[in-house]
Amino acid sequence: MRCKAAVLRQSGAPRPFVDSKPLSIEEIDLAPPGPNEVVIKIAGAGLCHSDLSVLNGDRPRPTPTVMGHE
Repeated sequence: MRCKAAVLRQSGAPRPFVDSKPLSIEEIDLAPPGPNEVVIKIAGAGLCHSDLSVLNGDRPRPTPTVMGHE
């Protein structure tokens, strides 16, 4: 299954993010759901303060990673 996602490939981007453009919208492959899992269609997601702290490198996370959990 394929979907669109906001992908962060490298953290530590300088602000303003509108200029440094740390995210790219990409088509990604999802693994099929496992036992007791479901796939739901999401119409939209937002970035919160904790996502922004990952973008600027304050909260290091492995990359690439999909952002936007709200």
